[in-house]
Amino acid sequence: MQKKNVLVFTLSPPLPASAGGPIYVMNALAPLVDEYDFHLFTIGGEEEKKKIEANHALYSRHFKSVHVEPRAAMPAEKGTLRRVLHSLVHTWHGLPFMDASYFSHSAIKSALKIIKEKKIDLLEVHSSHLAFFRKFAPELPAILVSHNIESDLFPFWIPAGLTGWQKAAVEKVAQISRRNAQRVEIDNAWKFDAMTFISQEDMNRITAPVEKHYLPLCFPVKDIDYRKKPADALNLLWMGGFWWYPNAEGVAWFIREILPLVKDKLEEHNIRLHFTGAHPPDDLKAIHDGQHIFVHGFVPSLDPILADAHLLFVPLLSGGGVRVKILEAMSNGIPVLSTSKGCEGLGAVDHRDIVICNTAREFADAMIELAQDHDKLALLSENARALLNSKYDLVACVDAKRRLYNKLMKVTGSESARMASASH
Repeated sequence: MQKKNVLVFTLSPPLPASAGGPIYVMNALAPLVDEYDFHLFTIGGEEEKKKIEANHALYSRHFKSVHVEPRAAMPAEKGTLRRVLHSLVHTWHGLPFMDASYFSHSAIKSALKIIKEKKIDLLEVHSSHLAFFRKFAPELPAILVSHNIESDLFPFWIPAGLTGWQKAAVEKVAQISRRNAQRVEIDNAWKFDAMTFISQEDMNRITAPVEKHYLPLCFPVKDIDYRKKPADALNLLWMGGFWWYPNAEGVAWFIREILPLVKDKLEEHNIRLHFTGAHPPDDLKAIHDGQHIFVHGFVPSLDPILADAHLLFVPLLSGGGVRVKILEAMSNGIPVLSTSKGCEGLGAVDHRDIVICNTAREFADAMIELAQDHDKLALLSENARALLNSKYDLVACVDAKRRLYNKLMKVTGSESARMASASH
């Protein structure tokens, strides 16, 4: 039986899946590659094309075709007249995120060509930043996959120093952009047939009459004996790229307010702080000392660091969705210390599955106390893995994705069974 064709839209190439967004893209898609033909439409430039080419076998395994669309120029890269035109076009089409837009007529043309040539049966759009593709292909069934409520993270960046009519004009554009974002995300203005969400909290905010599904990010839970972790030093780990604003904000708060409270105790308790993530800011790189503070930047594989880590610390003050790094750490048996915002949407219970602290003093004290309480850390590790086993079942998520695909593409039960059988 001929497989159904699914066109997947992503903000960046999702393989190798080494960061939160790509991991969530591939989480429930990779197990279905033998049942459906997936085609990738992603945004990028020469660097992204080289990345895809370097991982050709990986992409060939998961996608029948790959298209890399150049990123549209943003308003900051345009002159005044082109900025005005940019705003008018976005307002006309009801497009959100006018200051960080991926929309272009070229992108629409490319997508419609692929839809026709590849005989696409279903659109799967990751992030409301790319939701506009649905507007221009309304005849196909379409799913919007929400990684976050994006309008929470992108409220509109108004340049400093504007005055007079320029300030008033930009503020008006910002107002329209925010309104459009709410219409797309909350009101389903472009009539997606279904929406999926990484957290129950995000899903509950959607009031539109649309089919909604909670599809959490699931990791295989490893059988870890925490008490066998190396005990010569206590390794406390940060994970997360600093190009994402909440991470940059969180690490700045850590450096400014938490680190001064623990720095003198790192040597006393043989604690080592490890920071991993692309594009570390200068103030973070400045505290690297190679003895108790290590700023690794981007690392191609986290496996050795995860194997030695005793605690993940997540001092986040903003953000949305679910923190992938927490689920990844828990699946590797690593206990977690977080703010309430950092662990939002996980369903974890304070001092049972995780430790939650919201002030700099509380966070600093907890870091030192946990570093000295190996039994508490071992219990947190055990309980966190039990939480994942009970609430984050990858098989159940894949089954839910399969049922949603088949419903929207009108695949019968017998056809679905043959597809699943053929894949095995």
